[in-house]
Amino acid sequence: MVDRRRCLFLVPVVLLASGCATAEPTPIFAAASSNPPAGSGPMMEAAAPSGTPFVAADGRELKACSDGECEVLVKTGDQIPNDGGAGPLSVAVQAGKVGLAPASGGMGGAVSGPAGMVHQINRQVIAVVAVQGGEGIIRLSKR
Repeated sequence: MVDRRRCLFLVPVVLLASGCATAEPTPIFAAASSNPPAGSGPMMEAAAPSGTPFVAADGRELKACSDGECEVLVKTGDQIPNDGGAGPLSVAVQAGKVGLAPASGGMGGAVSGPAGMVHQINRQVIAVVAVQGGEGIIRLSKR
């Protein structure tokens, strides 16, 4: 005969333990948080519905970001001049995400995420508006 008290104890313990399994480590590209800091403002619009042209307000004119305010189409290897608080940025686009890191090569301030990701570095707000194939649209603004 099964002891009911033991079953009442073991069932929740087994269920709790099954939800605590650890996942494999996250690659560096995906390690940056895609959650905006508290009070960082509303989420930017996500990817445009299919059939809508994949265009950015400033096109591929990366120099438009020099003042820290722009919306540009980017691809891996692009270098974005930026004086908005986060400094110049290097771009990587892969697996439906846009990664941005300091162009100086340091890891501090690196962010990555899919369409809809918003992140703030210092007074610079960085948003991934859309990702399609090997290109992404990012929006930089000052806070």
